[in-house]
Amino acid sequence: MTGFDAGAAAQVLLAARRSARPADGLTPPPGDTAAAYAVQEAVLAGLGDPGGLWKMALLGGADRECAVLPGATLAQSGALLAVPADARIEVETAFLMAADPGPDAAEDDILRAIAAVHLAFELVAPRLAPQAKLPPLARMADSFSSAGVVLGSKLAKPPADRLGIALELDGRPVPTTEAAAPLADALDFLRWLSGHARRQGRDLKAGDVIITGARIGPLPLNGARHARAKAAGACVELRLGDA
Repeated sequence: MTGFDAGAAAQVLLAARRSARPADGLTPPPGDTAAAYAVQEAVLAGLGDPGGLWKMALLGGADRECAVLPGATLAQSGALLAVPADARIEVETAFLMAADPGPDAAEDDILRAIAAVHLAFELVAPRLAPQAKLPPLARMADSFSSAGVVLGSKLAKPPADRLGIALELDGRPVPTTEAAAPLADALDFLRWLSGHARRQGRDLKAGDVIITGARIGPLPLNGARHARAKAAGACVELRLGDA
């Protein structure tokens, strides 16, 4: 995109990460998905982080895209994480990969490329403000506002459209509506992601973790200090501190 400097945009986001204070948007914002992906890559380079953590996402709620996230933002269940006061939480499933399935893989081959499916939390906290006025491509450049992923235990069986997730904040049940997430849709997205990663020079590999989209949330934490979710024999927990 003429006139857009992905490196300069990345510096704005890196400064917001360091200060834990949102920046005033990106001026100019990225004009296309290639520019938004270039910002994601420049942020990883600035962090000295190899990636290996991926987020499936929909640009503007419609178009299939993704974010490559810093591997350092992946935590294990029970971790203590510092989060901004306005952070929100999502309950998701996450694929732990055994191999790159390939962009033309059949469904059985994709399933064999997945080592396990885990229950997970994603924390959402944008590094750009005001969030309500951000164009979708700026949100994409900001890794779709991902602020961390917590990997829980493995599901006891392949994920169903709905898992019957029970979420608690500070030990109190949270009334929620769980979104349907058909496995076939996630596998098709994973096939797309395999091709995309190769085009970005980032083949999927054993050990990569891919979050597949919110089944619950994003929900406000409202000052909670402990979050726990259970479903299908799996559990994920998170302790929360101030950023």
